[in-house]
Parts: sequence; structure tokens; C-alpha cells
Amino acid sequence: MKRLINLMTALSLALYVVPPFVAHAQDYPVAFVGDIQVICLPDAQALCPEGAFCTILTGPDTCQMDAEQAYGNQVAADQAAADQAAADQAAADQAAADQAAADQAASDQAAADQAAADQAAADQAAADQVAADQAAADQAAADQAAAEQAAADQAQSLQTVVVGDKQVVCLLNVESLCPEGAFCITPLTPDSCQADAEQAIALESQADQAAQDEKMAAEQAAAQDAEVIAAAEAAQQQAEAAAAADPTLVPVEALVAEPQAVDALAGVLAAPQAPTQDALEPMVAVAAAAKSLDIMTPPQADAPQPAGVTVTTETVTTTVTRTSSQEFQPAPVKMGNAKKSHLSDLEKVGLVALGALVIGAMINDNRQQVVSNSGDRVVVRQYDGSYLVYKDDDALLRQPGSTVTTQTFPDGSTRVIVERPDGSQIVTIRDASGRALQRVAYDRRGRATVLIDDVQPEIWVDVRDLPRPRPTRATIDLEGQNAALQAALATVDAQELGRKFSLRQIRTIPQVRNLAPTINMSGITFASNSAAIDPSEAAKLNKLGNFIIDRIGENPGEVFLIEGHTDAVGAAAANLALSDRRAESVAKALTEYFGVPPENMVVQGYGEAELLVPSQGDERANRRVAVRMITALLQQAVR
Repeated sequence: MKRLINLMTALSLALYVVPPFVAHAQDYPVAFVGDIQVICLPDAQALCPEGAFCTILTGPDTCQMDAEQAYGNQVAADQAAADQAAADQAAADQAAADQAAADQAASDQAAADQAAADQAAADQAAADQVAADQAAADQAAADQAAAEQAAADQAQSLQTVVVGDKQVVCLLNVESLCPEGAFCITPLTPDSCQADAEQAIALESQADQAAQDEKMAAEQAAAQDAEVIAAAEAAQQQAEAAAAADPTLVPVEALVAEPQAVDALAGVLAAPQAPTQDALEPMVAVAAAAKSLDIMTPPQADAPQPAGVTVTTETVTTTVTRTSSQEFQPAPVKMGNAKKSHLSDLEKVGLVALGALVIGAMINDNRQQVVSNSGDRVVVRQYDGSYLVYKDDDALLRQPGSTVTTQTFPDGSTRVIVERPDGSQIVTIRDASGRALQRVAYDRRGRATVLIDDVQPEIWVDVRDLPRPRPTRATIDLEGQNAALQAALATVDAQELGRKFSLRQIRTIPQVRNLAPTINMSGITFASNSAAIDPSEAAKLNKLGNFIIDRIGENPGEVFLIEGHTDAVGAAAANLALSDRRAESVAKALTEYFGVPPENMVVQGYGEAELLVPSQGDERANRRVAVRMITALLQQAVR
């Protein structure tokens, strides 16, 4: 390589440095060392051509020898430099390796030291835990011994008295230990042991008696229900025999409830409170036909329906509706296999699962029982012995001349569109039990008024936080001159509560319902075991009808609760159904005779549960119908 470089240098000298060097070429001898051309300069001040290999001439005839000597020295110097660089690199590499080994050794030692420290700490912690456990055990033993000693010391100082056949131990304080199996009290004073013991025994006896009375009442109610169910089953058998013997009676096909609807109804009966949002998702969102449905826009009855929805449309006539002066149709009876004498009112309006409930059937793991099914109403005894009545909340809306479109969904819920001859519409969403979850009225111009919105989540009610109704605001007297003012003041009182209630809460919680004023009305009388109103009795509703019309004229969203009540004579379940039927008859009369819009009324029977006069006998004052203004309490906002 060195020779190649020197050769290239000589060529470069020949091609580029010749012009300035030519003048002295005869003065500078040239020698060859191998293939390297060397220029021998006369002294150190002589200019060596750039890129040439030159040496200093030591004698006149020594150019060749000097060139060989200079070139040999250069080669030796280059080799020495290369050897030194290699040695330096080897030394550096060795030093780096030695340092890495030292660093690794230090790291390994540090890890070993840390492991030893961790083990020592763990051993110390284990030793500390053993010591702590032993100390705790020793303390527990000491505490137990102290407690046993204290109990022994106290037992010697306890005062004992006898009340009747009970031995009572009077403790020193509420923290004192009562001997096992003893009846103990804490006397108010050291000398009142006997008196306090007698009072404690008396209170316990009263509690025992109350529990026994409650148990007896429940047993009596169950026995009474059993009698009612047995009587209903016997009457049903007689009716079936009579129907089978009637040659003019044409049986109809019995409707079969879908399994999903049966399950949904069981869920509603098990938890009659407002359904959760999760439960409402399939019921309301699907029943609304689409989640994006604009509730403020009137629906189209002939719009495409989701899969699984059954749609029926009918024009209501006077032949298929009941007036306030007519009795309810009897319940259908079986006529052979899968045949009935007729369809029940509940089955006709899409509530097939509800209408198919069999009297006496136990539901929800035998915690509830169907006590009666009159075809238009079903009464169920609850877990606590109370009763609930289920019915069609849209029954009032089926007026002659209206077109009713019912969309029935697989879970038994329904969406009912009632279109009237004037173009107005009422749309109601009901659950599988027939209870209205949402009701919206659309006038002829399509403007919406929300009347019921139980689709909203309920806010829990603590009755202890509710105010007591003001006596002066509890009743609106239609006989006086200030009915409108009383209504306005009652509305203000309700608004000052700062909260609203669901329709279900108003219907089922007396403390909530009592916050709504009652409209004082002249008594409507009914024949025994009848829900029909004689036209002569309807005249007594004149002032009430006019008052309601005036209120709705001022506020189209006004809602009135029509309550039915009975006395305590007869079976509780029968009284509940009868009171609910009578409330419906009053509401129908208000529409028939005074033009009260049926969508602004909700009916609810309470049977003998809320007696006006506390009497178990035939008390006329308890057989009543009351009307409440509930709008100010009712949540009507749309989500």
C-alpha cells in the first residue's frame, strides 16, 4: 500500500509539479527503491515537490543508499506506530474488561447484601408477629377472665323480683350482663325494680297480644279468602254448566297468553312499584315503536311496526261499551276444550295474560294469590295480607265513535292509540297488568299534553318527611263561593313541597295522596253489590262536573283521581273490586253527562282499607266516592 501511495505521488509530481521543478531537476538526483521513486534533496531547506517521497543527500554519491535508508526508516516507523496503536487498543480493551468484571462483582455483592438484609427483616417481622399474637392471646385471656369475674361479681349483686310467673332480673345498667335465659330490665332508679319489672312485663304482654291479633287477623283473612275463592269456583262451575246447556250460546276460541307475557306479568305482580329503567327498556322503548320517537308529535296508527307486535283496530260502538247506568259483564266461563262463552274485557284490550289468571292460583313462589277475576278486574292478595286490584287503565277512553288501535308486544305491554272523530288522539303505554305508564293527549292541531309519565324514575318517599295536610286546604267545598280559590291555594301548597310523585305513589301511599285536596261532593248511592249509577243519581254530580270542566279549561293537563270506598261488610277482596268498579262508573257519568274528558281522570278503588268511620258494620258514610286534584303532585315531565 505504501508503495502504491508513493507511486501515485510520483505520478502526481510528474503530471502537476513538473513545471516549477523542471528548472532544478538536474540538481536533484533521483533513486528507485523497489518501485518507489525517491528525490534526494541537497539540504533540509530544499523544497520537496508536493506528494513526492524525498530524502536528504548525505554525500555526493550516496543518493541510492540514502533513499533506501530513508525509506527503510519510514517503513519501520510506520510499523512501530501500527504496533503501538495495536498495543494501546489491547491495553484499553483489557482495562475495559477488567472494569466491567469489577462492576459486576460489586453488583453481585450488593444484591447478596440486600438479600441478606431482606431475609433478616422478614425473620424479624415473623418474630414480631409471633410476639404480637402471643400478646393478643394473653390479653384476650386476661379480658375473658376479667369479664367472667365481673359477671360473677355482678351476679351476686343483681336484684331479682317475681311478676306473675316470671322471674325478672333488674340489672344495674344497660351494659350489665343478663344471665342466659333470664328476663332482664334496667330499673330507672335503684328502688324501682318491682315497678319497672311489672311495666316491662305489661308492655311485652301487649306486644305479644298485638302480634297474636295480627296473626289471627291474617288467618281470618286467609280463611275468608278461601271461602271467597271456593264460592267463586262453585259459581264458576254453575255458570259453566248453564253455558253448556244453553243452545243459543256460541263459544269462542280462548286466547293463549305468550310465555314472555306471562313472565312479564309475574314480574309486575311481584314488584308493583314503578319498574326500573332496565325493565322499561323493552316495554316502553319498544312500545313507543322506536327509541327516537318524538313524543310531542302525534303517532301514525298505520306506521310500520316492529317484529313480534300484534296490531288490532276497532271502531267503538255503543254495543261494545258500558255506560255508567249499566252493570259490568259477567266473567267468561269455559265451554269445552280451548273454548269460552266469550272473551273477557281484559282479553279484548290485549291484556291476555292478566285476563287468564285463574282464581285461587298461587304466583311468585306461593307468596301471592289470585283471589278474584271478574273479567274486567283481578284482585291479588299480597305478601303482607293486603290486596291490589289490576285493571285496564284505558277503559274510560273507549268512547263510542272512537277508533282504537292496540299494539300488543310480546312482553304483554301495549300501546293504545285512541283517535276521535274530531281528529284528536290519546296515546297510552300500559304494562302487562294494564297500568298506565304514560299518557299523552294530542288536540286536533297535533299539540301534545302529557298527562301521565310514570316512565320517569321514581324518587323514594319517606312518609316521615311529608308535611301534614292543612285542615283548611284538605277539602274544596263546591257548595261555597270560594272553590276556585281553595283549589289555587291547594295547588300552591303542593308546589311548595319541592318535589313530585309518580301516579303509582299517589295511588298507593295514603300519606302522599292526602296531600291532594278532596273535592266535597254530594253522596252518590248504589244498590247493594252494584256499580251502576241511576240517571237520577247522576244529577248530584252537576257541580262537580262543572268544576272539573272549568279546571281543565284553564289547564288541559289537569288530572283528577276518582276514589272508590266501601264499608267493612263482606269480603275485603270483593269490596276492593266493587269500590274500583264504582269509581269507574262515577268517572263515566262525569263524561256522559257533563263532557269531562276521560283522559283527565284516573280511577282507583280502596275497598274497606280507608274507612271514614271506624266501624266494621253497615256504615253508609264509608260507602263513598271521592275526587282529588292530583296535578300539582304529579310528575308530568317527559324525558
